[in-house]
Amino acid sequence: MKILLLTTALLASMTTIANEEGKELHDESCVACHLVTHDDAFYTRDNSNMSNHFDLRRQVSMCASNFELGWFPEEEKAVLDYLNTKYYKFKE
Repeated sequence: MKILLLTTALLASMTTIANEEGKELHDESCVACHLVTHDDAFYTRDNSNMSNHFDLRRQVSMCASNFELGWFPEEEKAVLDYLNTKYYKFKE
């Protein structure tokens, strides 16, 4: 039982760290290029192009590539996880 609790706590802390890294990368690289405010309404608007986890992953990857951000796959995943956790809540 103790191992299960420790494992759960470790996974939760790793998710928090990844989300912090994802938020930092998003705030310094993504927000700077867009001319609209990036608030909850931007990501959750009715005419969003994001309808599933694959769409979101593709968009993050496309932006990282097109804007030559030089992100490692782990950094793309951190941004993807941040956006999905905070706004979209898609199942993988």
